[in-house]
Amino acid sequence: MDRIAMTKDLLAEPGSTAEAPDQSLANVAYGRIMDMLLSGQVKPGEALHERRLAQMMQISRTPVREALFRLEAEALLIRGAGRNLVVADISVESYVRLLDLRRIQEVEAAARATGRITPEVLVRVEAALDHLLQLNEVTSAQHWAVDDLVHHSIAEAAGNPMLTQSIRDLRRRTHIFNTHRISHRLRPGAEEHRALIRAAAGDDPDHTRQLMGDHIDHVRDAIVDYILGIRR
Repeated sequence: MDRIAMTKDLLAEPGSTAEAPDQSLANVAYGRIMDMLLSGQVKPGEALHERRLAQMMQISRTPVREALFRLEAEALLIRGAGRNLVVADISVESYVRLLDLRRIQEVEAAARATGRITPEVLVRVEAALDHLLQLNEVTSAQHWAVDDLVHHSIAEAAGNPMLTQSIRDLRRRTHIFNTHRISHRLRPGAEEHRALIRAAAGDDPDHTRQLMGDHIDHVRDAIVDYILGIRR
């Protein structure tokens, strides 16, 4: 299934397709553990144990295990001594550095992509943005499907596969900040995405570069405000 088809599937109205119980519980476990990480309830270097977490949440170990694997893939948990999963450093400073690296790469990719976004891609991206904003309730998966569609379309149009993969990897590590945590960014972010994809379909690389830089700056500010807010 290609990226466009996957995006359409994820953008179906919530409840239009049944979510497997284990997957639903995995999402709950993921959110609970994420809140523990971001709030500082568990500290960098502290081990997380599947059985204890399952007992605390009163669910089976399978969804907890899946949630832990997702957090490891996002580099929020790392393997420590004895192959135990331990909490990585998720300080404000580390996220600012991560987003700064994203900014460097995606701003350049946006400039290189300008004039290389096809009319077909432009129509598909704008249709996905329109549909997202019409949903009564937006899930994290739906939000990130469209977010990925915009950023990956621009990265791919830049024409450097290594740059595209690097951008994908960096973006995966910032997927923890979704509409649940920074919900006020949903509509402004969608409109920024619309302006971005239109600029990339145009002929002014400097304009596209500026829009991408501003967009990532806004994301950074929202993330920093969120982390500082829950740690007060």
